[in-house]
Amino acid sequence: MNDKVSKTLFFLIAAVYAGVLFSSSAQAAYLGDKIEYAGYLETEVWIKNNNDNGHQFLTSLKNELDLGIAYKLSDNWSFFFHPRYFYDYAYSIRDDSSFDENQEKMGHTQRTEWLRDCYLDFTSPQLDIRLGKQQVAWSQADGLPFILDRVMPFNLSYFWLPDFADIRIPLWMAKVEYSPWLNSSIQFLFIPDFEASRSAPANSAFALKSVNAWDNFKKLNESMGGTAEETLYRPHQDFENSRIGLRWRSMTGGVEYTLNWLYGHTPSAYTYTDSFTPVIPTTPFGNYKVSRRHKVVHVIGGSFNKSFLQPGPFEGWTVRGEFAYIHDEPTYYGTEGSRRLTESCDKYNWFIGFDRYFFTNWLFSTQFAQMISADEEKQGYHILSGYTYGVMEDVENIATVKIATDFMHERLKPEVLVIWSDDNDGRIAFKTQYEINENLWFTLGYYHFWGPEYGSNGQFRNNDHTFCEIKYTF
Repeated sequence: MNDKVSKTLFFLIAAVYAGVLFSSSAQAAYLGDKIEYAGYLETEVWIKNNNDNGHQFLTSLKNELDLGIAYKLSDNWSFFFHPRYFYDYAYSIRDDSSFDENQEKMGHTQRTEWLRDCYLDFTSPQLDIRLGKQQVAWSQADGLPFILDRVMPFNLSYFWLPDFADIRIPLWMAKVEYSPWLNSSIQFLFIPDFEASRSAPANSAFALKSVNAWDNFKKLNESMGGTAEETLYRPHQDFENSRIGLRWRSMTGGVEYTLNWLYGHTPSAYTYTDSFTPVIPTTPFGNYKVSRRHKVVHVIGGSFNKSFLQPGPFEGWTVRGEFAYIHDEPTYYGTEGSRRLTESCDKYNWFIGFDRYFFTNWLFSTQFAQMISADEEKQGYHILSGYTYGVMEDVENIATVKIATDFMHERLKPEVLVIWSDDNDGRIAFKTQYEINENLWFTLGYYHFWGPEYGSNGQFRNNDHTFCEIKYTF
């Protein structure tokens, strides 16, 4: 899709949505309270603050239109339709060949991604059923997606920086929740749909170091007379390959807890070297056959949440935590910056967090998490980060701190989130929202990274970004 067609399509859809809003308003007047809608128009700007040349430059100028329409069919049945469309004008403004080559993947809405949600709801005192395209979140962690937030695939075009609700990729599924008694429910997920998680393409602003390294190696290997044949294997979308999830939620002694189980193919694809024939002896240059595969894994875990309301030393504090055991998760092994093999490995991930409000409206939240691998080495190679191919230990420690508050009667809302690992690798995310009026919001933020070259966040240590957005809601 070229620039001209994309722009035309954007304005055409905007006009269609305006017509939908107008007709919805008329219908709402006729149908009473059966139809509701809400949405926003947003312009978002991302500017890279540091790079090898020391110059700032534009990485995104995204314009987005989002609309949600809910129609009440009866007391128990309702329908929700949620399209979203965007176009990034940075690819029209910048004259940069390495930047422009990613326009097709990053510059506009892809395939059916314009449809965020589309589902039919049945609600009753004991039974809720949601059928259609939707997203499910099991986690309550701040900035830590690797524990229980594994139901949905993710779009990491901007790494983990946006809100998780915006980067989860919704799936067509059936979600059934039954409450056998008060404050207890069992949730069943049946997911015949499949979408793969995705990362930013090579040479884009937040391309993973491992993605850039493979792209650079392929070009160098080709110049040396080698080839790289890549094959992508994805599960067929049928009942046999459906993913299944169960979650039991209940309360006991003032503690809310869940027990979770998920079975099916991983949304992330993992790289396997199927064959290699060298063209230059004792070098890595040659003819490669590489495959990208989604493997079947089990996830078993749980979570808890406890608020202390009674007078005492813990009054006002909330304690929360999660645990996940991941059986046979594909894992990379090799040397610093170089993957040698991909093997299955059991993982144990957990976190505990403490939250409290001080001075009425100052939220302080801190978390401690660990990622534990059962096998630190295989065939003499070390376990690697999937983001960078950096060497990892069998136990990785991570700590976070989040502080948020509001001023001017909740019109100004600043917050900061710091994520740090024991490898001195981390990032700071600062964001503040200002309500200009009832429907108009302005947001300003800054992301700072630090750490070693092969650390998850350190890979972007020369990639600090300032972003701002203006959003009109309706």
